[in-house]
Amino acid sequence: MINYIEKYHSHLYYILTLCLFGLFVLQRIPYLSLTVATATPTLLLPAVIVIACFLREWTGFWVGLISGIALDTVTNGTSILNTLLLLVIGVAAGLAFRLFLNRNLKAVLVFGIIVSVAFYLIKWLFLDLFAGDSSAFALLFYYHLPSALYTAAFSVPFYYFVRWLSQKYLIEQ
Repeated sequence: MINYIEKYHSHLYYILTLCLFGLFVLQRIPYLSLTVATATPTLLLPAVIVIACFLREWTGFWVGLISGIALDTVTNGTSILNTLLLLVIGVAAGLAFRLFLNRNLKAVLVFGIIVSVAFYLIKWLFLDLFAGDSSAFALLFYYHLPSALYTAAFSVPFYYFVRWLSQKYLIEQ
């Protein structure tokens, strides 16, 4: 097994923290909505995936934890669901890209689609179906699945941005 460690300058983590905060605020501005038809993206989800892809599982853990806590503080009814999901996604993405997957755009996009669909299905399962909502199946096809695909589409710009930053602030390989 090849053992290599990539080290990044601390400025990379500061810039990514500011970007995550900016994405969080952008998602919460009421008059600046990214909604297309019924699809509303969760911008922090592809950001967690892409950051974990390049910066490994421990960074994915912390980014997922902080992003999930931020989402749970402003979302009704999810108590800790976003935190748990984004934390697990961050660690899983970091491990998957370190052990099994290449860090290329195709792998990130396919992984992003699978994880986004799973994220929205789990949210639908716990917040709509198990809650006894009579229109749960309509919500799945009308809101959750389009939102999952729209969210996954944001993996592409995030991939190029984080790849550029990680190459710029790489110290040693």
